[in-house]
Amino acid sequence: MSVFEKGTPFTMKEKNKRLILQCIQDDSPLSRSEIAEKLKISKPTVSSIVEELLQEEWIKEIGAGTAGAQGGRRPIQIMFNHQARFVIGVDIGGTKTLAAISDLSGNLLATTLFHTQEEVQCGILHKVNMVAKQMLAELNIDEKKVLGIGIGVPGMTNVKDGIVIDAPSLRWKMHPLKHEAEKIFPWPVFIDNDVNVAVLGEQWLGAAKGMSNVVLISIGTGIGCGMILEGNLYRGSSWAAGEIGYFVTDIHQAKQKDDPIYSGYGFLDRHAGGAGIANKASQALKKQSNHPLQEKALITAKDVFDYAKSDDPIALKIIEEVIDHIGFAIANVISIINPEVIILGGGISKSADWYLPRLEEIISQFASVPTEVKRSAFGSEIGVLGAVSLVLRERECVLKTLS
Repeated sequence: MSVFEKGTPFTMKEKNKRLILQCIQDDSPLSRSEIAEKLKISKPTVSSIVEELLQEEWIKEIGAGTAGAQGGRRPIQIMFNHQARFVIGVDIGGTKTLAAISDLSGNLLATTLFHTQEEVQCGILHKVNMVAKQMLAELNIDEKKVLGIGIGVPGMTNVKDGIVIDAPSLRWKMHPLKHEAEKIFPWPVFIDNDVNVAVLGEQWLGAAKGMSNVVLISIGTGIGCGMILEGNLYRGSSWAAGEIGYFVTDIHQAKQKDDPIYSGYGFLDRHAGGAGIANKASQALKKQSNHPLQEKALITAKDVFDYAKSDDPIALKIIEEVIDHIGFAIANVISIINPEVIILGGGISKSADWYLPRLEEIISQFASVPTEVKRSAFGSEIGVLGAVSLVLRERECVLKTLS
């Protein structure tokens, strides 16, 4: 009998069951004898537990494998059933909210997008609950097969108590989101800051797959940073880790009296975030005449980037300054964290291929060590994939159902 089989009969079986499921999930397809050999658990024990897992639909048989060197019957191969259970991922953004149904491999089976501000005042979680149940019904998935719901929020979040400390775009302060969610949803609820959630998704399936030290910088309306250090998400002593929107990247500008401070937004947010870029363009155009952007009722950061790519002098000057701010911030992060990779996410990252050479030039000049910079692998879906990963990283959420 192996060390894994020792203990009381109940704990012994529970532990072996979890080990066998994890082995199949990580290395399938496998035969029963291969599982026994890998885990050093007796073949009768493996066979008995495999039968239970088959009945519970956590695994499935996929036919015969290759016969051994001595010939004989070909062993039946076993695969992890990625649709044994499902997870709901939700990415609440300041402008739009995306909800999705995922299997255990991160395959998004259905998604629903809706406007955040239209729902946030009258109960955004009720809207999420409605669309989630609609998607489950359309997919013919029993609600009892949902392991949990992960929610990413655009603000500083106390994960332990489930409280959104400050989310300016949602006008939430000390908002008891998890308590509210647990009254609405019939599933376990997991919440975190949206950038923390995004970096989990990149490490799980994206540009940082398999890496242990990862930084994701999200550049949207504001600028945030998610960090995985030594394989673990780092949140800080008061849940404020990664708030690089407060970085000061120009001491002279920071000392200017006409550089306003807004609650919930730091120096870097104001100078390199989407809202700051649009505001800089609006101010610059007041001194110009007959510029095409003046015809727009609302100038966006995307507009400014598009014109900069066309060598428009006003837009180009603004974006060059923005890239400098972002480059200095990334160089500082690299020098403190020493990650394996820096990943760029958020709306402004869509133009990364265009400005990446300048960014790399700044990093090579000012950072302590060379570090690869990549674009997010998933774009707009990274938030919901990260929310799914947030649920699945809580291993017990999956494995408790085996008891």
